[in-house]
Amino acid sequence: MIKYAVKTDVGVVRSENQDRVAVFQNGNTTLAVLCDGMGGHNGGSFASSITIAAIETEFKKGIKPNKIEEWFHDAISRARQDMIKFAKKDAKLLDMGTTLTAALVLEDNIYVINIGDSRTYLYNGYLHQITTDHNLRNHYIEHFGYSKEEAAKVMGAMALTSALGPKKQIKVESFVIPKSENPNYLVLTSDGIHDYISKPNFESILST
Repeated sequence: MIKYAVKTDVGVVRSENQDRVAVFQNGNTTLAVLCDGMGGHNGGSFASSITIAAIETEFKKGIKPNKIEEWFHDAISRARQDMIKFAKKDAKLLDMGTTLTAALVLEDNIYVINIGDSRTYLYNGYLHQITTDHNLRNHYIEHFGYSKEEAAKVMGAMALTSALGPKKQIKVESFVIPKSENPNYLVLTSDGIHDYISKPNFESILST
């Protein structure tokens, strides 16, 4: 059984922590999930909580090794539909949204998905960022050939281009990590971590 730890903190700016994280295990299968509710939108905490609950429900049904992408798609679709149902109580909640990153650990491979700018990292002596942030900065790099320096100067560069919600543009990216990469740790973070801790400091913490 894989060992894990969870840490979250409300910080010093907001009165509410809209991050949600969970780890589900069944035999040799482990699923880690992190959601960061969109703080500037109505219902960010609802969006992240609903997503975690929907994924747990789907996890309990079981995951077939040859249908992992289909399983992730079903879990994401269920979360979105559950948000839509919940928003019938209050139309303002239709604007709710959350990021999502998840890592599914099986015997041979690790499967990672990402929506938004929460991240999954692998640490094996060095820190490797597996996911790509879905924000305006990376959009300009990918589609318009901007350098990282040029894209960082774009107005609203950190604004999300993908999120999970009733009315959000949803882009799902998936990644496969072979166990031959010898991961010591998988680390899932929200931007409250990776926007403030440098990579050298991050690696130093993990190494000890």
